Amino acid sequence: MNRIKQRPWGVWLLTLALSVLLKFHVKGDVDDLREEELPPYFAEVIPNVTVPRGRDARIPCVIDNLGSYRPAWIKVEDKGILSIHQQVISRNYRISLSTSDNRNFVLHIKNVQESDKGGYMCQINTSPMMSQVGYLDVLVPPDIVVEESSSDVVVREGSNVTLICKAKGYPRPTISWRREDNEPIPLGSWKNGKKTQTLVQTYEGEFLTVTRVSRVHMGAYLCIANNNVPSPVSRRIMLHVHFPPVIWIPNQLVGAPSRTNVTLDCHSEAYPPAVNYWAKEGHKIFLNNDKFLVSVRKGGYKTHMQLTVRQLREHDFGAYKCLSENLLGATEGSVNLYELPMEKHRHGRNRTAFHQLATLGKLSPHSRQQQSLDSQQADKHPYGRNSYHDGKYFASEDSYSDEDDSHDETSRYGSNNGPSTFSIALAALLVAQLPVALLCL
Repeated sequence: MNRIKQRPWGVWLLTLALSVLLKFHVKGDVDDLREEELPPYFAEVIPNVTVPRGRDARIPCVIDNLGSYRPAWIKVEDKGILSIHQQVISRNYRISLSTSDNRNFVLHIKNVQESDKGGYMCQINTSPMMSQVGYLDVLVPPDIVVEESSSDVVVREGSNVTLICKAKGYPRPTISWRREDNEPIPLGSWKNGKKTQTLVQTYEGEFLTVTRVSRVHMGAYLCIANNNVPSPVSRRIMLHVHFPPVIWIPNQLVGAPSRTNVTLDCHSEAYPPAVNYWAKEGHKIFLNNDKFLVSVRKGGYKTHMQLTVRQLREHDFGAYKCLSENLLGATEGSVNLYELPMEKHRHGRNRTAFHQLATLGKLSPHSRQQQSLDSQQADKHPYGRNSYHDGKYFASEDSYSDEDDSHDETSRYGSNNGPSTFSIALAALLVAQLPVALLCL
């Protein structure tokens, strides 16, 4: 009777054990089934990548639960297949693929070029297809478009000129101008017959326009293109301004005693460069000798000439001419050299009156600034306003007539003042010597 009661407990225990084993077995099969049926998905968003041209680009695609599916990289613009799973299909040697597991698929592009710019799609061969797109932006450093930019320019003083500088790149470059010598750029405009001038250190824009160009505009200009992609580039454009010679004599009347040395000064400006020389009584003085020492210092369109006359004798006194000639014209200025008497010192020593040189025509700092050749840009020029470019002359639309040719540059900048000036200076000198003569009596 007792054995009959114990049997249900044994059956119950056996049934319980079988059910537990079956439950774990079935659960494992269900989990495996669920894992196989779960579709793949993108674990991260494909980023947009920006790199300068010539650098390497890296575009990642991260996929979870890929299973037996296969990813592919495709160029969006031309639909070209770059890779499938772990195999590179593209024939472009700059493209490669790296994958450390079955999750990360990284597309590498070496030495990126402008043609690589665009969209890159990571696609999974599910049904329907799953895909994500990342964009590659390529920065291009600036480059000057030589064919569309100005080369060296030659113009006639008084005409208008425009310098052009074009550049390409991505982002679009900005253009700025400055002078190579770091001097400010004189820019001006005409309004109601008057010219307003502004000095700027830099100027932005593809076109640099100068109205009524003058000699002070002459020089090298740098066109600089920059878009913040290393490195900026520049182009050097030389602006040549043609004008006939002008002469400025600081001392038109110079006195010195016999048997001394004296130096005469002459300043000229001209472009193209002029032939400059001294002359006396029609005889040209080019070379140094025992009597004359010629010194010439040039800087740009300016020339400073000096003539030293040694051991003055009676025949050395008189008018000396400073002459300047170029293709556009010629001019001259005169220096009158006269003899100063020797004065006798109380103690018997001879003393010259050389310190009393007559310097009629010498400009004070203020008047020199007023008459500086550099600032000489009157409303009317002494010659017709023409432009010169590429070996040809072109008359500007506002060329001056012959009636405007009345301005005498030579007299303005110090030519021979004539005998009247000499007489005035000599009289002034005699009056100055009168007290000295009275003391010697």
